[in-house]
This record gives sequence, C-alpha cells and structure tokens, in this order.
Amino acid sequence: METRTGPTAAVAAAAGGHGAHLACAGRGALLLALVAVAAAVFLPVTESSCPRDNSLVKDVSKMYQSNYGREGFSHITIAGALAHGMKEVEVWLQTFGPGQRTPIHRHSCEEIFVVLKGKGTLLLGSSSMKYPGQPQEIPVFKNSTFSVPVNDPHQVWNSDEHEDLQVLVIISRPPVKIFTYDDWSVPHTAAKLKFPYFWDEDCLPAPKDEL
Repeated sequence: METRTGPTAAVAAAAGGHGAHLACAGRGALLLALVAVAAAVFLPVTESSCPRDNSLVKDVSKMYQSNYGREGFSHITIAGALAHGMKEVEVWLQTFGPGQRTPIHRHSCEEIFVVLKGKGTLLLGSSSMKYPGQPQEIPVFKNSTFSVPVNDPHQVWNSDEHEDLQVLVIISRPPVKIFTYDDWSVPHTAAKLKFPYFWDEDCLPAPKDEL
C-alpha cells in the first residue's frame, strides 16, 4: 500500500477536510430550507391589503376593507391604480362613524363624492390665500353629490351623532398624493405630503433612505 508523506499528504488531508466542510455546509443549508418550508406551511397567512384582483365582476362585500388605524372609519378601494391597474380614475367606498372626519387635506386631482347613507358636513377652505382660512360648512346628505375643486383644502365630517356616513369617492390621476394640515391656519407651503397614502402602502412601499 502506498503511503503519502510530505507536501502530497498535506494537500490530500486539506482536500479531505474541505470536502467534509462543504458537505456539512450543504446539510446546514438543506436544514434551513426545510425549516423555511415548514414555517410557510404552518404560519397563518396574512391577507394582503392590496389584492391584485382584475376580475371583470367583483363582490364589494368580499373586498378587503380596513380602518388603517383610524377608529370608526372603513375604506375599500373598489377600483384602484395600484391594485387593479386603473389609469385615469380610482373609486373608493368609505364609511365614517358618528363624529369621525378625514384629515384637513388637499390634492392635485379632481374628486367627486356620492353620499350613499347618512348626512354630514363638507368643510371647504381656499387655495387662493397663503393658508386655508375659515372653512365653509356645507351640509351633505343621502343621495347628494358634490365635488372638491383641485388643490382646495377640505375635510369630510360625519356631523351626525347617531348614523354612519357612507360615501362613494371618485378621484382622477391616481394614485393619490395627499398634503395634510394640522389645522386651518397652517400655510399651504407647510402642509405635509403623505405618499403613498395608507391604503396604497402595501402596493407601493415608501422609498427607504439608503446609506
């Protein structure tokens, strides 16, 4: 039997050790893959708030809805730019509990409301001054419709103490980019941009700062 000595034996030993290391690493990778598969099988699946449903006919009652962290509020994107590929318009169904209201906000798109249920108040400021100013208070009611001028600060308020306010909302130029105000005296230049908006965050994640 041939016996290896010197440099040749050292190389062979090193090769054998390297092979054992690779085999061990391979078994480790396989184990990690099996653990990942098991986790995917047994962990509960969270329903996406941005379902990619392009069906011709949809059941609104089965569509995803959320309050997006706002008590007494519900939003459904019936037809959206990011979720459904809409190019020119977007349609929402929103429900406000008694006393609930949107933030004071503006956006550079056209917006039309149809009141399906309840009654409330549209608060409408001005874009012609340096700040929104004292808003007009305009009553809205079931079967009424109203539009908001482009870039005019506004707020929709369910001023009824007992009944929900439900509205169908149609906007142009989606996805919406919204500037919010803390109050009606904030200058337009100090309004805060919120984009993507809450119901678009899972569809279009906000860009992250890179180091």
